[in-house]
Amino acid sequence: MNKVTLKKLVKELNLEVIYGNSYLERTVTKAMSSRPSVEMYCGYFDYFEKDRIQVIGTKELTLFNMLSASQKKERLAKLFSYNSPAFVFTKNVDAPKEFVEAAIACQIPIFKSKLSTSGFIGDLTNYLQSELAQRNKINGSMVEVFGVGVLIEGADGIGKSETVLELLNKGQIMISDDITKIYQPEPGRVVCEAPKERQGFMEIKDLGMIDVKNMYGIGAIRNHKNLQLVVELVKGETSKVTAETFFDTVVPKIQIEVDAGRNVATLVESAALNYRLKQSGYDAEEVYQNRCIHETYKGGE
Repeated sequence: MNKVTLKKLVKELNLEVIYGNSYLERTVTKAMSSRPSVEMYCGYFDYFEKDRIQVIGTKELTLFNMLSASQKKERLAKLFSYNSPAFVFTKNVDAPKEFVEAAIACQIPIFKSKLSTSGFIGDLTNYLQSELAQRNKINGSMVEVFGVGVLIEGADGIGKSETVLELLNKGQIMISDDITKIYQPEPGRVVCEAPKERQGFMEIKDLGMIDVKNMYGIGAIRNHKNLQLVVELVKGETSKVTAETFFDTVVPKIQIEVDAGRNVATLVESAALNYRLKQSGYDAEEVYQNRCIHETYKGGE
């Protein structure tokens, strides 16, 4: 099971620690958050999601302030007894002293965010989905071509890195070379990134390691990109494969034959542009077939 420490969460989401600097090594294992308004106001904990980050927004604070002093103490004692990873107050609101006292007693950190409640929950969910997702390593190079995330696959020595190098010379963007890490933060979306030690670097036969950022500029690299199209480089005839599945997400796939006289990088660019056209609803092959049928029909009149 993947985990994220509160220390990393505080840094990435720019949170202020109200209490609990000594407990930032606690971990989060759930990507979703919880807003415990019903639990605090009604004392109903049957469906309390204790393993999640607890977010306290305007609604929760309003309901909390409607309680009597004894009710506040009772509800917070029970709320904190479930040992949730942490509590976060949004809209830059300071935590009431009752919350701080309960946090001290149970040694659970309290943070503060400047964002609105919905904004913070969105950022928190996106971050945790990314960090907690299962990651796999695959052989392939990831590039962004005209805004399209393209994974270039192929056998060793077929020219994947050389194709990426040519694409860089054409102004495209590299995410990873030769080895790519992939993860699925949510069904239907696969993200590719480079292993940390290889970020911004690529290896070319006879040249060795190349620092892409220093050679082509900071705009030539990205940390990650959604996978939208797979291009497999093959020797010999291509097959009719049309898709590849990563986790449980199906991604369109084409094969490009590598042969003398063929500019593979230009073909990859054309494949990316054609993908964009199809996504916008225009299928060149379908338009061509319809035109042929129309012209044949006219010729028979």
